[in-house]
Amino acid sequence: MATFYLLPPRACLDQAVGDLFAKLLPGLPVPADAWESVARHLAAVAGWPGDVFLVPRDELPDGDTAAALADGYGADPGDRVIDVSLARQARAWGVPSGVSGPGKAR
Repeated sequence: MATFYLLPPRACLDQAVGDLFAKLLPGLPVPADAWESVARHLAAVAGWPGDVFLVPRDELPDGDTAAALADGYGADPGDRVIDVSLARQARAWGVPSGVSGPGKAR
């Protein structure tokens, strides 16, 4: 069973990481794609399982989120989705039965 972290849009992630590093390392430049670099490095050093996917919300089309995850990322019924927001607590739900797609990421 895979876990998909449905994250805020990429611009929000880059801004949040940039703000954090600006506070920790004032005056040092932070690359525009800081989120991508930090996420890749964390996944490598933390040993996250291969079936964990970080999906910025703006990479999915509008509409049915479960169907979009199935079509774009290979989510299957029963896979776990952690819907993350900067404005509220994360919500967890499962991909419902009957949802399937060709899958790209898995």
